[in-house]
Amino acid sequence: MLRSLFLLLLLTLPLSAQTPAKSFADVATVTTKIEPAKAKPGDTITFTLTIEPKPECWTYPAGVENVIRLPKSGDVIFDQKFVDPPNAVVKEVDGMFVDHYPFSATWNFKGTVSKSATPGKKRIILTGTKLQVCNSQNCFFTKPAEAPAADLEILPGSVGTPIPAPPPGTRANPQPSPEQSPPPEPVKDPNVRPSNEPQETEPARTGLVKKVAAPIETYKAGLDDLLTKLERGEPKLPSTDLGGFLATAALWGWISLVTPCVFPMIPITVSLFLKQGNKSPREVLKLAAVYSLTIVLVIGLSALFVLQVFRELSVNPWMNIGLGFLLIVFALSLFGMYDIALPGFLLRYTERKRGAGGMIGTAFGALAFSIVSFTCVAPFLGGFAGFAASGKFSTTQLALGAFAFSAAFASPFFLLALFPTLIKKLPKSGGWLDTIKAVMGFIEVAAALKFFRTAELRLLSPTQYFTFDLCLAGIIITMAVCGLYLLNVFRLPHDEERPTIGVGRLMWAFVFLGLAAHLTPGLMKTSDGQNQRPTGIVYAWMEAFLLPESNSGGGKELPWDSDLLRGIDTAIKNPSDQRWVFVDFTGKTCQNCKLNEHNVFTLPEIDELLRKYNLVQMYTDEVPGEFYVNSVPLADREKEAQVNQLFQSKAFGDERLPLYAILEVQGNGTVRIADVYDEGKINDPAQFAKFLRQPFAK
Repeated sequence: MLRSLFLLLLLTLPLSAQTPAKSFADVATVTTKIEPAKAKPGDTITFTLTIEPKPECWTYPAGVENVIRLPKSGDVIFDQKFVDPPNAVVKEVDGMFVDHYPFSATWNFKGTVSKSATPGKKRIILTGTKLQVCNSQNCFFTKPAEAPAADLEILPGSVGTPIPAPPPGTRANPQPSPEQSPPPEPVKDPNVRPSNEPQETEPARTGLVKKVAAPIETYKAGLDDLLTKLERGEPKLPSTDLGGFLATAALWGWISLVTPCVFPMIPITVSLFLKQGNKSPREVLKLAAVYSLTIVLVIGLSALFVLQVFRELSVNPWMNIGLGFLLIVFALSLFGMYDIALPGFLLRYTERKRGAGGMIGTAFGALAFSIVSFTCVAPFLGGFAGFAASGKFSTTQLALGAFAFSAAFASPFFLLALFPTLIKKLPKSGGWLDTIKAVMGFIEVAAALKFFRTAELRLLSPTQYFTFDLCLAGIIITMAVCGLYLLNVFRLPHDEERPTIGVGRLMWAFVFLGLAAHLTPGLMKTSDGQNQRPTGIVYAWMEAFLLPESNSGGGKELPWDSDLLRGIDTAIKNPSDQRWVFVDFTGKTCQNCKLNEHNVFTLPEIDELLRKYNLVQMYTDEVPGEFYVNSVPLADREKEAQVNQLFQSKAFGDERLPLYAILEVQGNGTVRIADVYDEGKINDPAQFAKFLRQPFAK
């Protein structure tokens, strides 16, 4: 009989151990108390909260997953500052090391009994507090009705010290007698609003909302599930301004002509057309057309390739390092340290083909010219590619832009073949081209600093070498040296001896020296350690160009979350006026994103409007490490960003950066895309403010 009972007991023990937990009460016990249990107004009390996880369960510090809200008003005024229990241990979760409590964890919150509290037994509730305890299968949260609470008996009494009578002979405001008025008020608690002001139920929303990194498969599955609940409505196409895009492409192409690699070749090449065509207009036009079309194809295809891959190249750290060194090589060549030329065998081959004359020779001559001139054309093509890398242009539009660039670049060769007499009106090559060559070298040095900084931002956080201050200082020095060069303070090896300078050169010297002087205060610090920010759009553009360290400018911190699912969950649990979610698709190396964040989001009206939303930033290149509680490897943060980019593409059909969208969390659990802002760079803050106000005006 005993043996049978023993076997039955062995069979039932594993079954009971395998019973899954279903609620918070199954995984932990919460106890609370207030000491002393009886207090008078003005006395200090301690609210003690203890979480006791059951075996093989654990909880976390406050601010990680436990959300603790201390009332700012009521019978007890709490000190909002408190510390976590010191006995946390480190647990590895999915390759991350996270502080947790596998045993009892106790928090102590200091408070003062309000002077206006009435005598009697009171229930002190930490409304809004949400506790979490996890086991190996799941995590469990307390419900709003389970917010920690403890009893306090408030005894009759008063607080304060009578005001002494004024010295004889001095005037004093009449004071009501003690029988007619309550005792004088104590020193005002800065955390307590006056009674005639609206009382806050939540602490001020500020700073980044940090999280524990979830497995990337879980994160992606959550966003995929959200896609099934997303109501997209009518797709809103971004404003592309194709005409302006093509005009800008042509402008960059024409600017590229006024470079030392290109400009001297224009009259020489057209003269060759005239000689080879034996002055037959038809033959000359045929050769000019072949030459120009070859340039259009070579430069156009190169430009299209750069435009299509520039976004990916611009965020790859190793490609940025390579581009930075390439610009330094180009700059040293432009300064006259050495000449960059095609490999000898290629030059000999193209020269032999060109010497054969006819259509084939002309085409090979254009090919050789296109390759040689790329040293000077590349910086301008890179500038145009940066303008086009917003992600809002289709492949067809990018192709049109690339060929507009190359057609503008090739146009003088064809036009001068039509009207050869115009060659005499072109400026003569000379020292002014050497000046342009040197100025281009200084610009390429400045651009190289930006590429090196972009690379380090992706590899090190925070940056250690190419910091914002160092790169800004480098650009200031580069501009100042360029200004001094234009004033003939020093010369470079390829310069001619010129005792005087022209008015145009003098004006450009003033421009570069003035820019250096204007940017210099940006190296100085304010009392809180932040960089000074000279007013005006010039510094704003330079700051965005160099990608400042912080996520928010002007010293203000908006409560950004990087987890869209958590932002939506918060909107569901909050009152109806908080059902709106503002989503900012951004990038760590996105210049327009930084320009908006530092110069638009910090405007008082915009800051106030944004705080009405549940704010979510979804990075599409790399999620910054400061969004996580513990250190997360770069590879994992890049994978999360790739999931964000895929979600943006599927949900909005748009990959431009930045992209701003407003989501509405509806009562049936679905999420509606309420609106999408039609600009990347915010050109009109008033229009953006109107966009933010629309949901609350309904």
